[in-house]
Amino acid sequence: MSDKAAPGAAPAGFILLGHIVRPHGVHGAVVVSPYTDNFDLILSGRELELLSPDGQTRRPAGALKGKAAAQGLIIKLKNVPDREAAQALKGWRLGIDRARLPEADDDEVYWADFIGLELFTPEGQPIGRVVNLMEAGAGLILVAAPADNPGGELLLPYHEDFVVELDVAGGRLTLDLPPGLLEL
Repeated sequence: MSDKAAPGAAPAGFILLGHIVRPHGVHGAVVVSPYTDNFDLILSGRELELLSPDGQTRRPAGALKGKAAAQGLIIKLKNVPDREAAQALKGWRLGIDRARLPEADDDEVYWADFIGLELFTPEGQPIGRVVNLMEAGAGLILVAAPADNPGGELLLPYHEDFVVELDVAGGRLTLDLPPGLLEL
């Protein structure tokens, strides 16, 4: 998976916004691969937290300042004084408590809301369950565990033209995918 792949599970109520890829420069800045196109969620200085790669440790990210760059976001975190301290954060994830996020617009859904959705065809046949997301050049890809092979993996395009019904509260997404796609 690429750096744009959304991570695995996060604590309940904690929305992952990106992960630290590497240090940048010698003064403690880091490069963050964002999981959102809304960089303001990260760059606005909201009360963000860092989550360790194993998901066991959370700590405040501190005051942030940063900018968008070709390789992601370059961010200076409070209490990260040098390159060595920034290197120690490689693989840590940046997130926010769900309650601190602005409400999504009616036509928008946070990526985290897709995880766990059960997928169905318009005829009601189960396709699988969303376990991850990836951003590809053409758009969002749903990574699903197939209903008939839970150990397998399906990569399905998410596009508004394919959505018959999205019921986040009910945990259900009905997709009318192009013919033959599920047979690949």
